[in-house]
Amino acid sequence: MMNRVLYIAFCLPLLLLLSCNREVISSAHQDIPTDGWAMTDTVRLALDVKDTAQAYDLALTLRHTDRYNYQNLWLFIQSSDSLSPVQSDTVMACLADDRGRWLGTRAGNYYTGYVIIERELLFAEPGTYTFVIVQGMRDSVIPGITDVGLELRIR
Repeated sequence: MMNRVLYIAFCLPLLLLLSCNREVISSAHQDIPTDGWAMTDTVRLALDVKDTAQAYDLALTLRHTDRYNYQNLWLFIQSSDSLSPVQSDTVMACLADDRGRWLGTRAGNYYTGYVIIERELLFAEPGTYTFVIVQGMRDSVIPGITDVGLELRIR
């Protein structure tokens, strides 16, 4: 009986941890200037792909503070390579719920959120794929976004 309890006490947290996280095989992040993210500022991120037989999820990561004034964030994302099916896309990331409570995880004054852009993405060739991200809000400069990134996760 005691061995069974110890087995469950050890394995259950490990299984929960493994089932919640998909392995990130490539990631890239860029800091945004502290005075705000201008419409003219482009974020250029490169992801390395080695295994073309594997399907991936492409996730956008956003880090922000409570200086961000909106519930969501509109982004224009383009791939500068022959990546299919993602070539150019408009993405809306929800950062707060209807009551204004921030979504995602909190660490100090920062909030981090994830948005899956593409599921089951397949790459034709191994190599480095470059993505360009531009904010698509109506304000020419938006404060509060501190970091933008992309993660390629094993499906």
